[in-house]
Amino acid sequence: MGVKQSRKKRIENFFGNSSQSKSPNVEGNKEIKNEKEPGSQEKSKVSRIVKKNNNSKEIVVSVENIKKNFIVGENNIEVLKGIDVQIKKGDFAMLVGPSGCGKSTLLHIIYGLESPTEGKVRIYGDDIWSHSKNWRADFRNSSVGFIPQQAFWLKSLSVLENVAIPAVIGGKKFHEGLEKAAEMLELVGMANWAHHRPYDLSGGQQQRVALARSLLLNPWLIIADEPIGNLDQKSGTELMDLIQDLNKNFKLTILMVTHNQEQFKYANKVIKVVDGVIV
Repeated sequence: MGVKQSRKKRIENFFGNSSQSKSPNVEGNKEIKNEKEPGSQEKSKVSRIVKKNNNSKEIVVSVENIKKNFIVGENNIEVLKGIDVQIKKGDFAMLVGPSGCGKSTLLHIIYGLESPTEGKVRIYGDDIWSHSKNWRADFRNSSVGFIPQQAFWLKSLSVLENVAIPAVIGGKKFHEGLEKAAEMLELVGMANWAHHRPYDLSGGQQQRVALARSLLLNPWLIIADEPIGNLDQKSGTELMDLIQDLNKNFKLTILMVTHNQEQFKYANKVIKVVDGVIV
C-alpha cells in the first residue's frame, strides 16, 4: 500500500489530484482551463467524433487544400502549397519525401499542434481547426496516439507510471491508469520492464514503451513521426512488425512519417510530398 501511495504522490506532483483533474496544456506545459464549463458541448464533441460507425471504408482524416507559410525575416516561405489527402479507417498510410519537403509540418497540422495558413483538417467530417486550443489538447490526449522519433519521459517516474500519464491527464483514477498501462506494456512485450526507469532502457525498448503509451486510451488513430529513425535495423524491424500487427489485427489506422523506402512494404497507402505538394 505504501508503494502505491508513493507512486500516486509522484504522479499527482506533476498533474494534480486525479479526482479533480485539470488537463495540462501539452503545447506550452501550462495549466489550462476549459473555455466552457465541464460537460459543455465543446468538451463532449471530442467523444462524439470518435463514436462513429466501424465502416472500414469510412474516411477518418480528410486534409483539404492545406497551405502553410512561415515568415523568415522579410521572406514568406511556402512550406505546404495546397495538400489534399484522405485516410480511411484501417489504413496504414506513410507520409514520405526528402528532408525539408514539409511532411513533418503536415503531420503536426493533422495532429493539431501546428496551425495551417489555409485549409481544413476534418476528422470524421469535423474540422479540428474550427475548435479551441483547449479542445484540440483534449482531442490529442483522448483520441490520437502519438509516437515521436525520440520519446520524452519523466525521469522520476517508472515505465509503468509514464505510460499511465495520458489516463491521469484525462481524469481517470490513478489505479485505473496503472492497470491499463500494465495491459499495454504486456501487449508490446515490455511487461518485465514496468518498474524500471525509462532511460535505463535501450532505444528500441523505449520506442516500444512509447507505442504502449500511445495505445493507452484506445485511440482511433496512431500518428508516428519517424519512430524508427534513431534505431538500429533489428530494433526498427521489430517495432515496425509490431505496429503492422496492431494495424492488421485491431484495424487500427496508422499515419507514419518516414524517409526510408524500405518501410513502404508495411503500408497500403503511400503519400509522397515533394516541395510542399503531393506527387
